[in-house]
Amino acid sequence: MKTPLIYPLFFVCVVFMGLNMSCFAQQDTLKYWIQFTDKSSSIYEVSQPQEFLSPRAIARREKNNIPITEQDFPVNQNYIDSLLQFESVKVWNTSRWFNAVTISCWDTNDINIIKQFPFVAQSQIVLRQKVIGSEDKFEILEEELSTKSAPILSVTPKYPYGFTYNQNHLHKIDFLHEMGYFGEGMHIAVIDSGFEFVHGMRCFDHLFDEGRLLSTKDFVDHDGDVFWDHFHGTVVLSTMAAVIPGRYFGVAPKASYHLLRSEAVAYEHIVEEDNWIAAAEYADSAGVDIINTSLGYTVFDDSTQNHTYADLNGNTTRIAQAANIAANKGILLVTSAGNKGMTEWQYISTPGDASLTLTVGAVDSSGVYAPFSSVGPNSAGELKPNVASVGWNCYVVLPWDEGITSANGTSFSSPMVAGMSAVLWEALPQLNNFEIKALIESVGHQFDNPDTLLGYGIPDFYEALKNTTGITYPILEGIELLSHFPNPFVDEINLTIRSDRDQNAICIFYDAKGKELHQEIVQLERGVNLIEIKNFVYAQGLLFLKIQDELGKEIVVKLVR
Repeated sequence: MKTPLIYPLFFVCVVFMGLNMSCFAQQDTLKYWIQFTDKSSSIYEVSQPQEFLSPRAIARREKNNIPITEQDFPVNQNYIDSLLQFESVKVWNTSRWFNAVTISCWDTNDINIIKQFPFVAQSQIVLRQKVIGSEDKFEILEEELSTKSAPILSVTPKYPYGFTYNQNHLHKIDFLHEMGYFGEGMHIAVIDSGFEFVHGMRCFDHLFDEGRLLSTKDFVDHDGDVFWDHFHGTVVLSTMAAVIPGRYFGVAPKASYHLLRSEAVAYEHIVEEDNWIAAAEYADSAGVDIINTSLGYTVFDDSTQNHTYADLNGNTTRIAQAANIAANKGILLVTSAGNKGMTEWQYISTPGDASLTLTVGAVDSSGVYAPFSSVGPNSAGELKPNVASVGWNCYVVLPWDEGITSANGTSFSSPMVAGMSAVLWEALPQLNNFEIKALIESVGHQFDNPDTLLGYGIPDFYEALKNTTGITYPILEGIELLSHFPNPFVDEINLTIRSDRDQNAICIFYDAKGKELHQEIVQLERGVNLIEIKNFVYAQGLLFLKIQDELGKEIVVKLVR
């Protein structure tokens, strides 16, 4: 994968081996894509989709009038069993959509026999040899993803966003949050290289506690664990789902997630595209609404597998074909444009070239184009990227210590849009994936004059909701008390106050007889503020709090101490 973050560096490690059959058997280094001729004698029927699709996947097809066809059937097990009769063969992944399997085989005599089977349509070597001990393809820690955490904010006036306020507010997604939309009920599959430490990070506790981490699956090693493989998927997920109150707030914290690993960081072979296809098919069968993929492919360790720019025409590479199939199954595909804007290649990668994907370029939180962001169009002349989001100095959460830092790459602008799409789709459930995609494009800041850098530009998600429903964001005048906790309280109380401007407000506490007990001036900024009032030592019992802003608006709330 050549586009995970900004300028990943690649190192070639040439490993000399005395390759005998036992060596191949141990390491499974030769992998093949075997495509079958048909699905004849299948045990499945289109009238019984519950045998091979989840209720949610069936409901998505029914909602969008998408027929269930033989393409949805699993691969014929008899054909797979015919391959497994050879001791040298191991099946790694299957593909319903392409009627194919990915196998390893260490005996060339066996693979030559397999190629002659009448039900084998074609075969292709997709992994010749793993590059053992090569440098991490995500070579970004020192320069692009700083391990230095951002400074601690004890109280932030941009509660609950903290460091993420600007990257949220650029798209007005905070307005949808305040209207009660957080992506609840939407299912997102994140296809990436691994999700290191997600299971132990407090910022993701809510996913586990509320049962919204729906599944994890590894399509590379099939070891059943995605939490020890790589950190890239973790920081990608953080832009959508992480919550550290007052410091960090992902764009879709109430969505549900599937974490799927398709990317191997130790080597670059086209088998990774086939892993991705298997992951996308799993996501489809699980019933997801959105797939985010911060991955992209152009060239490989084996140069015979390289894609040319001419290949990136929207429907030639196998991964682009799969992305388009997924879109035609009703899934919104959100993909990174890539980070080659300042290289000789400069163009988008695949599957970002796919005709039906929502491909995302990168800007900073003020909307300035990130020069590393790959440019379009695809080689067929179709507009790419489609839109842009924050991928330059985008705040993410580190897996090692849950520190917050800024990072660069379309790896982050893509999940920003995927998460915000979930929030918008929650508010507009009547729309299908193509309608959501078109709506997001229509509210790009340069929709009337798109270009090859940012496509239709930076989408305004509040504008998308308003244009569709006529619902407008409530115009706040003065202040509003959103919450107060705990109640009863002892010596400390937290107030969440929304203000229409930067101003000072006065908090006055009274006892039940109207006697003033305590007065405190608090500084408010425009937006949502978390205010902590500590060391309250006055009488116990029933109390009243009056909050008064500079224009004289008053709020009175009853408290118990």
